[in-house]
Amino acid sequence: MTSDTVEGDGLQVIAEPLVSLILITANRADWLEAVLDSIQAQEEERWELVAVDCGSQDNTLELLESRASDDSRVRVLSIEETDKAVGRRYGLQKAKGRYLAFPDVHSHWSPEFLTRLLREFDECPESTGITYVSADILGSEGEVNRTLPEELRYGAMVWELFEKPELALSALLIRRKVIKPLEKTGMRFWLSNDHGLLIWLAYRMPLKFCDGEGMVQVRPIEERLPSYLESVSEARGEALTHALENLPRIVPSRFARRCLADFYRARSVSLANNGDTGDAFSCALQALMYRPLWPRAWQQLLRLVVKG
Repeated sequence: MTSDTVEGDGLQVIAEPLVSLILITANRADWLEAVLDSIQAQEEERWELVAVDCGSQDNTLELLESRASDDSRVRVLSIEETDKAVGRRYGLQKAKGRYLAFPDVHSHWSPEFLTRLLREFDECPESTGITYVSADILGSEGEVNRTLPEELRYGAMVWELFEKPELALSALLIRRKVIKPLEKTGMRFWLSNDHGLLIWLAYRMPLKFCDGEGMVQVRPIEERLPSYLESVSEARGEALTHALENLPRIVPSRFARRCLADFYRARSVSLANNGDTGDAFSCALQALMYRPLWPRAWQQLLRLVVKG
């Protein structure tokens, strides 16, 4: 893989970036430095960072512009909308690379991240559209709590994603042509919902796993992990139902019903633990809608009734 490199004003300029890194952010100035440092430390230098600031009220935009003034590979875009779908579509439209990645403020890449995934593409047939590595999920003290994916049991990542979050979006490298359809109108949901985007990508084609430990670390910010790892969030439930309605034969219907029942029972438990009994009751009923005879769903419903 080659790309033209020229020199200007003492700065390296990539005339034709090989990889476009699309960073969508808002009000994250306190956490941006780490992800920007890990991007600029990449061994592979033929990248561009398309950073889209979505209406920040802090100094996020100023921080990004400061980086851009020192590194011509950093391009900063600013929009007033706080909508992730708008920001992603805008970033995709401006991207110039043949490959795409989606860094975020939660994630840190090792210097060899891009090099390793690009090498995997070199060694694979042209039909390979997505490569990825495992990601270490960190705790509040920086300890590794788990590594994703934990286990691939089905041979098709889309099944894994229906059961639980198994991928870090920031651990993927994607051929531009794979994601091109999302730039069209009518595809807003997949761009706005991180769970939905991962499911759409896994449905579109198989993902090629690359060996390598410690290349991606995902940290919590203000005690929360990124949205694509939130297992019982409302967004994940929306992604599962939207995928079933819009992606033909994505998974067998019986498997889908079991996954949705598991999700809504777990969400009911989480909501109840946080004192939201009303929504917890609704989720327990939804779990029974998908698996009417499931004892654990009935137990959860009865707990809520007794609790009042």
